[in-house]
Parts: sequence; structure tokens; C-alpha cells
Amino acid sequence: MKTIALEDDRKINIFNDRYIWILLTISLSVRIYLSFFTYVIENDSVAFMQNAEYFANGDFLSGLRHAYHPLYSLLMAGLYKVVPDMELSGTIISILLGTLTVITFYLIGKSIFDQKISFVSSIILAFHPYAVRFSADIISESTYFFLFISALGLGFFAITKKKISLFALTGICAAFAYLTRPEGIGILFIVAAWCLLNDLAKIKVVWKGKVISILVLIVSFLVFSLPYLVFIKKETGYWHLTMKKSLSQMIGVKETLSGQENVEPVEENVDWKKSSDANISNQTDASRTDLSTHLKSISYIMKKYLDTLHPLLFIFLIIGVVNWSRIKKERFFGLYIASIIAVYLFILYRLNIMHIPSYGDIYQYPSRRHLMPLVIPAVFCVGIGVYATGTWIHEKFQYSSLIVGFKELLRSTWITQLIVLMIVVSALLPKTLKPQRFDKLGIKKVGQWIKENSNKPYPAILSVSARNAYYAKGKHIQMGSINDALVMARERKVDYILMTQGDYAAIESELLESIENREIVLSYKYIEGHSLGRHNMLLYKVLY
Repeated sequence: MKTIALEDDRKINIFNDRYIWILLTISLSVRIYLSFFTYVIENDSVAFMQNAEYFANGDFLSGLRHAYHPLYSLLMAGLYKVVPDMELSGTIISILLGTLTVITFYLIGKSIFDQKISFVSSIILAFHPYAVRFSADIISESTYFFLFISALGLGFFAITKKKISLFALTGICAAFAYLTRPEGIGILFIVAAWCLLNDLAKIKVVWKGKVISILVLIVSFLVFSLPYLVFIKKETGYWHLTMKKSLSQMIGVKETLSGQENVEPVEENVDWKKSSDANISNQTDASRTDLSTHLKSISYIMKKYLDTLHPLLFIFLIIGVVNWSRIKKERFFGLYIASIIAVYLFILYRLNIMHIPSYGDIYQYPSRRHLMPLVIPAVFCVGIGVYATGTWIHEKFQYSSLIVGFKELLRSTWITQLIVLMIVVSALLPKTLKPQRFDKLGIKKVGQWIKENSNKPYPAILSVSARNAYYAKGKHIQMGSINDALVMARERKVDYILMTQGDYAAIESELLESIENREIVLSYKYIEGHSLGRHNMLLYKVLY
């Protein structure tokens, strides 16, 4: 009876786990705080909100035709029925799913390591600068983080526990991750590969179970993703994973096999079927990239990845890798997350090479938004590093005469580990809590001025950012080169031209001439007092 009681005690209900409530409170508080100090929305936020409005109004075809995958916008549209403010709805979804990512991360770690290691790792994730920033923005990142980590954890437990139900749940989570961002489909292939490789020595005995597990994984994925895949096929005429690219284009496999790079940039808001036909019939050969370019690309991606992780956390990552075998836990999980990180970094490397013709160099792609999902699994190692460092400090100094005044603090290993954790968090906090896009506040102010002072409904605004038109409740006209702005304004019959102080300096003589000829007039100027005028915004009204 005592044995049964002890086993029951170990099965702690998640609602009675104090660490979960601590993580929930901290994660939610930090993300809500930063959302109040995110002064301007992301560029992509405009598109997500537009799609959400399509869905909220019942125009599903328009929403699905956009290049961005639909799930995040669908969630926004659903919440919009309760909270009739699309910007607020998008923020709430991001904050909630960003917080749930931390909780899911903790539950996975608790099942594989123990409560304390998992708690240390989860606190680091809760305060990670980019995990917090992306959870305070109206973008799909936090939704994808939650689904990606859920699929990652379920996939591991499905492989190790050999439960068909877990393979089904993994497929469903992978489908939802794919419906949020196309790279979510990668989890499907990685879990299927590890299902085959695990217990390979017993393949003659377990092959039927492996086949059934993989079939369940694929079928459960297709049940939720196939309608969208069929829609893409109908719109483009081809079996693509996105409205932009096929799978081979996404990972650069076709170009790798042929020794050529894809040079066709993808445009939004075009006839996708015609665009795909043109891509296939008119694709031209590009010159092969040399070895030095590939090495620079790999170097750039690795540096960007480590910078996204954080230099201090990288030190603890190394300590965690070294100490992984010493904590007497499954090494398979380490191989599993390492393979996920390696596979996705390879895909990003291929995409980086593929985007060189479009961007002109290797330093434009990928962004931190692409790398952050790969940082999250690595935080497990960081947590082990912090935990191991605390253990080492406690063992080294608990009896030392050099720290007489601190002996009380070091009386237990756990307190020492928490002190090390607090030091790490204090190093992250300045970057985590830094207000976002205050330098872009002029974009918002100018847009609001147009909304209040323009007598024309939906005025056309020529600028480099769709955010201007969003805040102005107007129509955005994308500005190409600043040198062609005045000509383009006339051709597209725009109402306003918005530019920065730097843009003004580039075409000052042309602007002064147009003002003298009464073709344009300065309507509003936003002065930003902390950047020597670099972020000043000038709004010109076009006169007809």
C-alpha cells in the first residue's frame, strides 16, 4: 500500500505544480508588459490582420489565396468575434500562445529530465529576448513556436513509448504547425525518420509496428492539411506546399541536384497559376555559386543562430552539452533535438544561397524569426548548463573560507542553482524589456494624422511600408526607388508621398522643384528628437 501511495504522489497534477504557476505568471507578465511598449506593429502584421478580416467577413477564398499560411489569421478572426478589435485580437493570440509555449516546454522537459532542470530551462525561455518580442507582436511566430514544440515533444514520446495515439497527435500538431508556417511540415519527416532508425537492430521484429506508426503519422497530418494543399493545387495548378514555392524550391533540392540556383523572386498579389506556369516555362539558368560563397553562407547562418540564442546562453549551451551525459538521462533526446536543429539549419542554408540573386548578398536571409524555433530546443541544453554550473559552484565553495558571508546563500545546491539562474536572467532582461520600434513611431503618427485630416476616404499613400496605410485607413502603394518616387506618384495617382529625412536628402533638388511648380506640398512633418533627425518623417500631398 505504501508503494502505491508513493507512486500516486509522484503523479503530480499539473494544476498542483507550483513551478507551472510561477512560469505562467512570469511568462504572461513579461509578454503583456512588452506588448504595451511595442509602439508600432510589424510590417507583416498588416497582412495577417487583412487576412483575418477576410475570414471574419466570411471571405475565405481571399484569405487562403494570400502567401501567408492561414491558421494564425483564422485564430485572430475567431477571437475578433469576441474582442472586436483586430489589433488587440492578434496581440492576445500571440501572448497566450507564447506563454503556452513556455508551459509546454516545461512539461516536455519535466518528463525527460526532472522538475528542477526543466524549470531552469523554462525560466530562461520565458525571459529570452526574441521569444518575448515575437510573443508581443501581431505575427504568427508564437503560434508556430507552440505548435512546433508540441509536435517535437509528442514525436519524441511517440517514438520512445511506441504509442499509436501519440503518432496521431504528432501528425495533427505538425499539420497545424504547417498551416501556420510551411516549414512545420519538416517535423513529419524527422519523426518518421527517427521512427525507422530507432531500434533498427530489431527491424525484423518491429517493422510492422513502424509501418503502422508512420502511416498513422502521415494520415493524421493529411486529414488536417490536405484541404489546404488541394486548394493550393487548384489555385496554382501544381502540388506546392505554399502559394509561393514548391518543396524543392523551398529547400533548394532541385537546384542542388542540377547545380544551379533558383533566381526567380516571388511577388505577392499575382495570378499564382500564371506565375507558376511562367516559372516553369521561362526559368533561366544562373551561374553556379563558388565554394567561398557556400562557406560564407554557412558561417553567416551559424553566427546569426548563435546571436539569436544570445552569447551568454551559448556559453551555458556548451556546458550543457558537456554535462548531458553526466545527468544520467536519455541521450536519444539529445540526438533527436540535435537532428531537428541540423536539418532546419541546412534548409535555411539552402534558402540563403537561393536568395542571393534576389537580395544581392548572403546577409539578408534568414531572419531571427526563422531561427528562433531552432533556438527553443537548444534552451534545454542551456538549462542543463546553468543547472550544472550551480552544482559545481555549490560543491566548490560551500566549505570555502573565502566566502564566509555567502555561506548561508550556498547552503543548498538548489539555492545556488537559482542564484546562477537569476544572474543569467538579469543579463537577459535589458534586451528582453527593451521597448520595440520607438524609432518607427513616426510611421504611426503620420498615418494617424492622415486619418484625422484627409477628407478623402481610403487615400492612396506611396511609401516603403504598408503600416502607413494601415494607420491612415488608406491604400498602400509600394515605393520602389526613392529616385522614381515623384514620377510614380503621378503615374499611380497617389494622394500622399511619405519619406524619411534620408530620402529627402537623396532627392532634395527634385522635391524643391516640384514644390515650386505646385505639384506637391509639405503637409506634415514628424520630428523624432533622439536620433539626430534620422527618423524624421515627411509627408507630401500630391496636388492635381
